[in-house]
Amino acid sequence: MSATADGPDPDHAYFQAVEEIFVELRGSPLLLSPTDWQVARRWHQEGVPLDLVRRTLEEVFARRRERGAKGKISSLRYCAPAVEAAWTDLKELTAPGHRAAAPAFEVAPRLAALAASLPPSLSGLATRVAALAGDPQQVEDRLAALDREMLDAAAAGLTGEDRTEIGAAVEKTLALLRGRLPADELETSRDRLFRQTLRRRLGLPVLSLFSPEAEPKK
Repeated sequence: MSATADGPDPDHAYFQAVEEIFVELRGSPLLLSPTDWQVARRWHQEGVPLDLVRRTLEEVFARRRERGAKGKISSLRYCAPAVEAAWTDLKELTAPGHRAAAPAFEVAPRLAALAASLPPSLSGLATRVAALAGDPQQVEDRLAALDREMLDAAAAGLTGEDRTEIGAAVEKTLALLRGRLPADELETSRDRLFRQTLRRRLGLPVLSLFSPEAEPKK
């Protein structure tokens, strides 16, 4: 997940979105493995829409809850067969000559749902989210910037006690990774874990058109 000699890894933003969706559904911070990254990279290269990934992961987690399964899903590979089957089905449904078509991707309702999911203390940010417009990729890029801004502001507002508690949780997870990841990747992982833990602690949604909170209410 590092940058290439020619610039940032083109798969990184897609992987980060998948990881954040997975962690949000899982309900607790987790670093996906390099093998999981290869799974997400394959999806990206094959053109699997993030919206399909999100909907399928939601279904996998929901079915597991219905079965009363113990423990949490800890690998994207567990969900890969379901995602890839859903992608195959969608391609068949939208193939030339078939009557069925993929559902329209409407940005405005997703932005409204996402804005409504923000806590009252972030009403100004909610207004900015709801006011975004453009094609999905442009909106997603802007949401990513707003998400970073939101987490930076949240981190700056932490009390010393909160920062210490989050830091301790992050270090506990990193201790399990030492010896398995290079030092530079550990530092990158520390930041990702800190943001995941901060998000969960404060109940902040992932600002993405593909976040579970962005799904319009039926």
